[in-house]
Amino acid sequence: MASYKGDKAGALQLTRLILNEFSFPLSNAAIWVEDEKGNDRARFLECFDYAYIDPSDVDWYSMVLMILFPNIEKELCQRFIDSILAEDPTPRFYHYHASFIEARKHFRDHPEEYKGVSMTQIRDAFKVKGSVAHDVGAMPKGHPLRNVSDYAWYNNNYWIDLFPKLALRALRNVKFFGDTDFLKKNWETLKFGFEHLMELDIDKDGVPEGNPEEVKNTFDNLVLFGVDAYDVTTFLACCQAMSRMAEMMKDEQAKKHYEEHFQKAFASFEKLWSEVKNKKGRRLQYYITCYDPVTGKKNTDVWTNQLDALWYLVAMGEEPFIPAERAKQILRTIYVNNKTTMGWAMCRTKDGGKVESEQGQDVYTTSNYVFAQLLDYYGMVKESKEVYKAMDKVVFRHANSLITPDNLRAELEKEEGESKPCPHYIVAAYPRPGAILTQLVMQFIKETQNQTGSVKIDSQQLNSFVTALMK
Repeated sequence: MASYKGDKAGALQLTRLILNEFSFPLSNAAIWVEDEKGNDRARFLECFDYAYIDPSDVDWYSMVLMILFPNIEKELCQRFIDSILAEDPTPRFYHYHASFIEARKHFRDHPEEYKGVSMTQIRDAFKVKGSVAHDVGAMPKGHPLRNVSDYAWYNNNYWIDLFPKLALRALRNVKFFGDTDFLKKNWETLKFGFEHLMELDIDKDGVPEGNPEEVKNTFDNLVLFGVDAYDVTTFLACCQAMSRMAEMMKDEQAKKHYEEHFQKAFASFEKLWSEVKNKKGRRLQYYITCYDPVTGKKNTDVWTNQLDALWYLVAMGEEPFIPAERAKQILRTIYVNNKTTMGWAMCRTKDGGKVESEQGQDVYTTSNYVFAQLLDYYGMVKESKEVYKAMDKVVFRHANSLITPDNLRAELEKEEGESKPCPHYIVAAYPRPGAILTQLVMQFIKETQNQTGSVKIDSQQLNSFVTALMK
């Protein structure tokens, strides 16, 4: 790889980070069998703390299954597409009422206290038609091949990142596998899922924002409102993916439809752009965390994940919708503003301080991997290696090898029984850090773009690269 030519130590560091994630299919395997047709069927735990099986929002980040076990990835992707048309109006409890018997008792004993209260996060339908399942089961709830989503901490029927991620995952798989029959079989279902998602554009600004005051994406402890940088970029990438698949299907009407959605959403997206100097005198150029166009309310925190969807597009040879110079400005802002002792935090205030959300305060290994790869892709190789160096320390020097943590505290903390402040992870053995493997793909794409002069990389080139990689 060009970025590591002459840098043996850096190359070895990257190699061990990549190889470390190959443990996931073994450590997290819940079941691996051969079905009646002779096909492999496998399911994997989200982690040892959360026994959900193959959560779609988490698996989205990793190419490990796609590259090592393509047939397993195809079957899992199909299950999530199938979930779009699934429907179960049976009411069930959510959030605290799902977790605590006292809350359920209160619901039964005091119905008058729930009048006029939104029930979507208390008691609502098990599965709404059109939504994408969060997972394909949970180990404590039954057989791992049931293909029924069991996540109930929040009601993810109304999350706005699950369908966009599935659309991107579907396009990625079609391009890497060259399997247009898969797309033909599922095209109408994907179109239906998109239209259902648009029902969550409450204020009709072109961006689905979900139900007000509710958790709406994979970061289920972040309070967001209006248009937020993570979801709007994921939605824009979704529109681009749907348009690309419409092109493959020669569905001109659908292609025009998704392009119009993209243009309307992009206008709303641009309202998040900010160029300011913070209290430290640093010039920041980035998309603020969120903005409500109705009330004018803003959250100006700097969100490390604001370019995740751009990363996903680049990693499958599609054209990014943010100009390169602007992407570099955002990356520089994150690099100087969001640095902490353990790595780059998910969010920091524009003055570089701790944000209110505990989840936002944490360092996410995957967010750092995505960040490092974007830095490398856009020519900031030295900065990219610094991010990898921090993650190498997290994984190998703090005894997390083979159980890479999803997130950890940004600073050293002293807990009861400890003699000094130490590093602390939140949950370990996560599939999301498999994103590290995408560094190889991103490097291939960058080198191919430089050789051909074309931003887009076709299916044959991607398939040939993965085939050669696994020889």
